[in-house]
Amino acid sequence: MNADADPSGGDIDRLLAGTHPDAHREEAPREYLLRFDIDRLLVDVDAYAGRLGKTREDLLPPPHVSYMTGIATGRAQALLDGAPLTEEEPAEAKEREGFRLALLLPRLAFLRATRLNAATQKPYRDADIAARTGITRQTVWNIFNGERKPRHDMVGTLETFFRAPLGFCFRSEGEALAEHLRRMVNEDLPKLATKVALKRLGADSLALRSTGEVDVLRDILPALDTLALQERARRASPESRDQ
Repeated sequence: MNADADPSGGDIDRLLAGTHPDAHREEAPREYLLRFDIDRLLVDVDAYAGRLGKTREDLLPPPHVSYMTGIATGRAQALLDGAPLTEEEPAEAKEREGFRLALLLPRLAFLRATRLNAATQKPYRDADIAARTGITRQTVWNIFNGERKPRHDMVGTLETFFRAPLGFCFRSEGEALAEHLRRMVNEDLPKLATKVALKRLGADSLALRSTGEVDVLRDILPALDTLALQERARRASPESRDQ
């Protein structure tokens, strides 16, 4: 979250109230609530972009967003620009299961087309996937050709093999984009902003392992910014130049 914002999220809620006046109504459609969530997260991305001297597109290039979510590049750009969500799972359990299965084959095809074999720079063959996942070659063929409904653990194994986030194959476009933005805001951007702030203070490396460490660093980012400004002013002072 933007370290300079109200910790309760009040500032963001007020900022978005004009464009999402009904976002807190319990009867609001799921796609509406997801759109609201995405816009809240984009406010935080913009705050980090300002801190880093970058633009939103620098931090969220549509081709990379597409790679991480399975959303087509043009559609990813439209969603980042505020387009309404149209592909959200139904509330009814039976309809929801069918919706997720309809997502599965296109997402698996997307993974195969975008996560190429490093040795050949071509899509992985069924035999390659089978050898590295423990799923039989026939089963791999059946899954990718829609001849078999795979167990969820098999889908997770395939997602891991293709270096995709778990749940990648079953998330709607709104869920996929929101999940990617949450990871950016809660993990990737705090790490990047902290590394930049520390580098300004003369520290060139930083190893972050746990989410707890990221949470702490996100809280001290304003103090690091202040120290960096003070150090920059000190180096620019006549006394420092004379030393």
